This record gives sequence, structure tokens and C-alpha cells, in this order.
Amino acid sequence: MKFISRYSNNKEVSAAQYITEIICEKKAKLDKKDIHYKFWLNKEWSAFYRNQIATANKLVKQYSPLAIVKALQDSKTVNTYSLRAPMLKAIIEHHQKILDSQNKEFSKDIDRSSHKKYKTNNNKKSNNILSKLEDIDNES
Repeated sequence: MKFISRYSNNKEVSAAQYITEIICEKKAKLDKKDIHYKFWLNKEWSAFYRNQIATANKLVKQYSPLAIVKALQDSKTVNTYSLRAPMLKAIIEHHQKILDSQNKEFSKDIDRSSHKKYKTNNNKKSNNILSKLEDIDNES
């Protein structure tokens, strides 16, 4: 799954980096601060970013990145400004279960046995002289 960073000229980033950007956006909104290009290099944001990306990497190992992103966008996490929030794991697990059930609904068992018999469509009779003679022989 590809994630595009909003803060590094639309370059691809890892799932953990993308999740950390989301949580930093929420924190910036709370603190009424602006996030700019490569904000994690800024002295003010670097410690918070490093702290959160370590947690994000642990979460990505346990859960689907999509489940984590959906959990952060959930209305229950409006006031969540850290990936270490105690109630966040339960919400992520809820979204993970939803994703897992959706994946099961779309899976289909396919019989791939090699011993299948197929009907032939070669029931046409030729109109050549030999086939006409065979027809005459079969009639008598």
C-alpha cells in the first residue's frame, strides 16, 4: 500500500511515517501551530515526531496500516493527540475486525481440480461426400 506524504513534496513514505504525520497534524491543530515542509527536522517537532514514529512502527507490526488510519479518522478519536492513547488500541482493533470481515466477504473458493470434463462443441456434421455416405450407411 502506497502512502503519499503531504509534507515532503508528495513523495512516498512508509505507513508509520504517514500515520505519524496524521497524529502531528492533530497535535498542531490543538496547539494552533502550522506544520510546514519537512517539519520533523524542526527542533520544536523532532522529539514529538521521533516519539510517535516509534509507536507507529509498533502498531503497524500488529495491525493493518489502513485500520490505524481509519481509527485516527474515527469520530471517537477526535481528541486523540498521541498514538499511545489508552483507548486508541481498542478503536484500531475494531477497525481491523471490520477490514478483516470485508476481506473475507470478497474471497471466493475456486475449484482448481485438474480432472474436469468439458463438453465438446463438435456436434456439427460436415456436408462433404464422405459424411453423406456415412449417413446413408447408418440409416440402413
